[in-house]
Amino acid sequence: MTGLEFLFFPARERRPGRIFLRKRFLETTALSPAALYDRWMVAMKERQHFLDVLRVAAACAVVLMHTVTAVTDNMDMSLYPAAQKLFPAVRDLVSWCVPVFILISGYLFLRPDRNLTFGRMVTKYCRRIVLALFLFGVPYSWVELAVTEGGFRTGMLWQGIVNVLRRQSWAHMWYLYLILFLYLLTPAIRWMLERVPKTALYALAAALLFGSSILPFICQLRGIPQTSAQTAAGELIYLFYYLCGYFFACSEKRRRGLRSFLICFSALLGVCAAILRFQGFPVQMAYNYPFTVLLSLCLFGAGLAWERDGRPPKHAAFWAGAGKLCFGVYLIHPVFINLAYKYFKVSPLTLWGGASLPLFYGAVLAVSFGGAWLLRRIPILRRYVL
Repeated sequence: MTGLEFLFFPARERRPGRIFLRKRFLETTALSPAALYDRWMVAMKERQHFLDVLRVAAACAVVLMHTVTAVTDNMDMSLYPAAQKLFPAVRDLVSWCVPVFILISGYLFLRPDRNLTFGRMVTKYCRRIVLALFLFGVPYSWVELAVTEGGFRTGMLWQGIVNVLRRQSWAHMWYLYLILFLYLLTPAIRWMLERVPKTALYALAAALLFGSSILPFICQLRGIPQTSAQTAAGELIYLFYYLCGYFFACSEKRRRGLRSFLICFSALLGVCAAILRFQGFPVQMAYNYPFTVLLSLCLFGAGLAWERDGRPPKHAAFWAGAGKLCFGVYLIHPVFINLAYKYFKVSPLTLWGGASLPLFYGAVLAVSFGGAWLLRRIPILRRYVL
């Protein structure tokens, strides 16, 4: 044992299980400020910055979508003719947010050069989701029970836990159940990807796209009622997005001009969707409809092409820091939306002028990122949950 180790670590901490942490600490303290800066610069160069930008953009889009849907799902929109057209159009344009989150997960967890065992998926990544479900989902359920019954009673403590187990907490927590399921499937999916030919994987992705996206959209356009089996098949679109993350990770070719093309095509899709919505298009876009699929893939592809062009974003450290807050933003932003709508009786429809939605959304977004930043100041949350 070195003298430095004896100095920094008391007897109760000098155990074999802490060898790695001790080495990391001693290595860091032995570096000069210049060496630390060089190591940080190397890490920033190796980091895939486009994922940070996409995370932040998707988190902002989620907040905007829930800001809008909280109004459209709970108010008589016929009293507000302009908002009746604007809000569904906004929802269409940000429906790519959750698919992009899943594409990022597939890109990171299914890439061939990453070694992930079932044990690591459970003890690190699944544990994080389960802790988030109970640390945030149970209090949300308690709040919902207390508001519904007009007060709090002791039996609600257990009922809140039961509600989380039954997937009956706040609506936005559904994503955590989905991503937990995909994480548990990841080792089996990786095993399949290593053994199944690429042609068969493309055929599987095409079948998933048709069965979970194209066919339900056609049925919706024609007014054909969907059976429970068709509704369940629509959920397979998330497996399609997860696999597409793998396809993006395996694509090594750099095509000149691809980034500009995908950005322009995404903008064109958005303009067309907005025009159709204002013209009275009857179908509200969902995560599994073809427009959302195309827009999500184009945006992710544009980000990846940007990364491979060798152009890191300006203020890369800012994007990396903001990206670490996104999970916290997703977890807590409905708190501020519900406080505004139900307690303070304020919504984009009650504010003044045409800038009401941007003002309201900007305020919710600011306090959500601020709240997530404060939560990450808590060491145990930062290490195990956020």
